[in-house]
Amino acid sequence: MYRGVYTAAMGMLADLAKMDVLSNNLANVETNGYKADSPAFRTYMEKEIYRIKPEPENHRSEVKSIGRVEQALIVDEVRTLFTEGNLEQTNVGTHLAIDGTVFFAVNRNGSVYYTRNGEFVVDNNNRLVNTQGYSLLDTNGNEITFPENGSIDGSGNVFDGNGNVVAKIGVYDLSNARKVGDTLFTGDVQQPSEFRILTGFVEKSNVNAVREMVKMIEAQRHYDTVSKTIYVHDELLNKVINNVGALR
Repeated sequence: MYRGVYTAAMGMLADLAKMDVLSNNLANVETNGYKADSPAFRTYMEKEIYRIKPEPENHRSEVKSIGRVEQALIVDEVRTLFTEGNLEQTNVGTHLAIDGTVFFAVNRNGSVYYTRNGEFVVDNNNRLVNTQGYSLLDTNGNEITFPENGSIDGSGNVFDGNGNVVAKIGVYDLSNARKVGDTLFTGDVQQPSEFRILTGFVEKSNVNAVREMVKMIEAQRHYDTVSKTIYVHDELLNKVINNVGALR
């Protein structure tokens, strides 16, 4: 009976973890370049189940395994879904979106991170920075100074007003990408695959708000149901304890 309480409690913890991830996804539904997370669970404390078939002729029984049952589960990892978000046209020349799987490189406090958030603007020092103030980097890892009347083409070349190339935006593929915060990533950097940079666009979050809300309601209902199971087990335990006390 105690096992039932323990199993139900593990289910409630799993529901809480799921609701935390879903809540964060919904909170970032309007965050440019945000990639939704999804929890993955792992079972443990598995137990083999056997079927016993009596054999009256030789007075022996046949024992056959029919499967395993999981008695508990935990959150194994939180996986990021890297599907592309919808593109929104802004007509701002420094706003960039990527058609492809690559990432922009940005400098945050001296460290290099990678992002799909291409909402870049020109700061007071004429650097291209995103809305968090992280500067966009070129292929040499240097900050990009955006010239007056400058422009950017689909390959990431930055031109001055006379059509001269003054920088090339660094874009990279990532393997084993790991999320840092909401829109930044780290990972093993690789040479970029085929891509195209779209100027005057930003990539929106890939969160589907309706789907996340449905998952949230399902998790909440499951949590409520499991909590009632714990209440029933608690009542049964009280009855057992009281009955044992009465027998004495």
